This record gives sequence, C-alpha cells and structure tokens, in this order.
Amino acid sequence: MVHSSPDMPVLLGRWRARRRVADLPEHPVGASADGLVTTNLMAELLGVSVRHYQRLESGERRMSSDVIAQLSRILALHPDEMRALYQWAGRPVPPLLSPTTLQVPDDLLEHIHLLPFGALVEGPDFSILAHNARAARNWPWAARPGANIMVDLLLPGEGRDQCAQWETAWALPLLAQLRQAALADGNTALRTIVSRVTEDPEVRDLWHNDADLRRHAYGTTRPMFLPGWTPRPAWIRVMGWQPLHEPGLRLVTGEPARSSHEPDLPENRTKTRR
Repeated sequence: MVHSSPDMPVLLGRWRARRRVADLPEHPVGASADGLVTTNLMAELLGVSVRHYQRLESGERRMSSDVIAQLSRILALHPDEMRALYQWAGRPVPPLLSPTTLQVPDDLLEHIHLLPFGALVEGPDFSILAHNARAARNWPWAARPGANIMVDLLLPGEGRDQCAQWETAWALPLLAQLRQAALADGNTALRTIVSRVTEDPEVRDLWHNDADLRRHAYGTTRPMFLPGWTPRPAWIRVMGWQPLHEPGLRLVTGEPARSSHEPDLPENRTKTRR
C-alpha cells in the first residue's frame, strides 16, 4: 500500500538518524552503543525481516497500530510525531494522544499515595492518569506515559505477560467490560481502543466469539506475576471506585487477596531489613 504523503518516509529516516543505539530502551547484543539506529536494527527490534521493515518505512506496506506503538517507543517519538504517524498509516489515533486530558484532583492524588497497595487513577477510556509508588513497583508498564489498562493488558507486552491465566482471568472480563463501555453513544475513544486491541488475532477471536457483557470486572480476584516475587503468581483483588467529585475518573486498586491458601502481595509482608 502506497501512502499519499511522501514526507513521512523521509521523516521516519530522520527520526532514526537522530537516535543512537545507546539511547534505546533495550541495548541489542553486538550493536555498538555509539552507532546509529539502522533499518537492519529496527527490523531486529520489531522482529521482522529487513525487507519487511523497509517496506513499512517507505509506505509500501501499511503499519499496524502495534508496530506504530513499538516504533514510537524505540525512537522516543513526540506525541505530535506519533499522531502524524497514526494518521499517515490510516490507523485510529489513540485517545491517549489527545491534547485534552482529565485532571486528577490533588486530594485524590494524596489519597492514592497513602494506600498500602498498588493504586491507579484511570480515565473513561481506561488510560492511566496517575499511580502510586506501589503500582509503579508491581506494574512497571503502568508508570509509563500513554499506559492504558485495556491496551497494556490485552495486547502482547510487559503488562499482558504479568497476567497469569491471561485468557480466562483477565482477557475475557476485560473485553466484557470494554464491550459494555464501548456501547455508549458517541464514545469514539472507546471504539478506537476496540479497534486497537482487536488487531491482535488472539484478542480478535475472543472479541468475536464471546458475548459476555458486564458493567465492570472489579471485585474479582485474579493471579498476577509480580517483579521480584516468587515464580508463582500472587493473587490480587481488583477493586474500583468512582470519586463523587470527579465521576469521569475511576480509582482502581490491586489489593492483597485475603486467602489462607494463596500467596500474599509482597508489600504486605513485614520486612525488617535495614
């Protein structure tokens, strides 16, 4: 597929040229830290052939939203550059790149930092607008700019990798919640999220083959792998509330599951190390 704008391939080349290997999120084995990011290296980082990547960068092949997200992370693109890239590829621009964002009240921010377990504040489109230190420790992906509950837990990546029993305990409840929310009239942002996550074949199959519809999936206990924890998953209870003074926001917590036969969350264990 040839794109209408001849400028984007040139810009993509320039965005690569301003990036050095030492600046990358992960340093490829054998690559010189002082070297520039080449098309060969981009292909390796994206897990595609060199020819395939060259076709993506030239516009001969249409980029998927997933490729755009990975490429944007590797090249550390500015939100304006990311927006232009989505538009050039003919993909829905994620609402996360919208210049208007709900503000999290100061009292709510203070509250989540006082909680003894991971806590997030999410917007109507499930974007993560704020988090406390425990959330950043337990779910590192949630602390990154542009994090979104649905995108990060449904699409392949660090968030989804943390979800034990991903299909049954996480994907199906999340998709049911997303389906219900996306039915709201005029909710373009959520329909964009649906388009984004259903580009993945596994998620698309679940979306089309399951008809569950629920208002929310909060209050359920689910297994999750946590950094620095045992090889076994910890069990957390996912809870959610809407603040009365800002009903467009949701406070979501991952609390230790109170069970005699399941491991507790690491922050709930007493440590005396000094």
